[in-house]
Amino acid sequence: MKFVVDNLCLWVAPEQQIAELSHLNIADLDLSWVAPMQRRRLSPFMKMALHTMHQAQGEHQQLAVNFSSRHGDLPKTAQLLHSLVEQEPLSPTAFGLSVHNAATGLFSIIAKNKAPMNAIAGGQDSIISAMIDGFARVHSGVEQQILIAHAESVLPDEYLPFSDEQQIAHSVSFVLSTAQAGKPYFELTKLPESEHTQSDSCLPLSLQLAAALTSKGSQSLLSHQQSAWMLQYHGD
Repeated sequence: MKFVVDNLCLWVAPEQQIAELSHLNIADLDLSWVAPMQRRRLSPFMKMALHTMHQAQGEHQQLAVNFSSRHGDLPKTAQLLHSLVEQEPLSPTAFGLSVHNAATGLFSIIAKNKAPMNAIAGGQDSIISAMIDGFARVHSGVEQQILIAHAESVLPDEYLPFSDEQQIAHSVSFVLSTAQAGKPYFELTKLPESEHTQSDSCLPLSLQLAAALTSKGSQSLLSHQQSAWMLQYHGD
């Protein structure tokens, strides 16, 4: 899979900007483009997702979006489950904003973006799944370019015992298009199981990817317990 990345935007919760991410350009959260009344209703998950999508979109007002998240807005979902346990009435607004495609729906409305949008959950490979689907769409000519967006919250306390990666609230977005002859591009390849060597990093794959896209190293291993990918940068 050969592609070009533009307008990469990364946001990480300030209290979680660890040494492994110190070399990355992490943008300050900016929701000044969202009306104050709408802003007050947004969860932390939704705020960071909308922020990076808007920054990456840039001047492209009508840009197709593939949004991915492994768990979605799980803190909000957990609150709804607590309400059910306590036999409290569920807030229709909270329920509506907890569904997996809520971020794309809100982005479409607030940014007035009427292009097609998908919401994807693919486990630890969620952002890769969004990229593969997006690449298929631009490669086939359905779209000229597509906005890839990913967001992940820290798991609620009840779910932390099941965590299998570092818990870092973050969002990353960028514009993906097909590679052009004679111009720099990235190439992503899934490694066969026989060549699967897990990296020392326990960072979520989305943060490993953001770091590799930023550094533009000749080869970057992106991996977790179940799969591994090789990202190569072909420069000038």
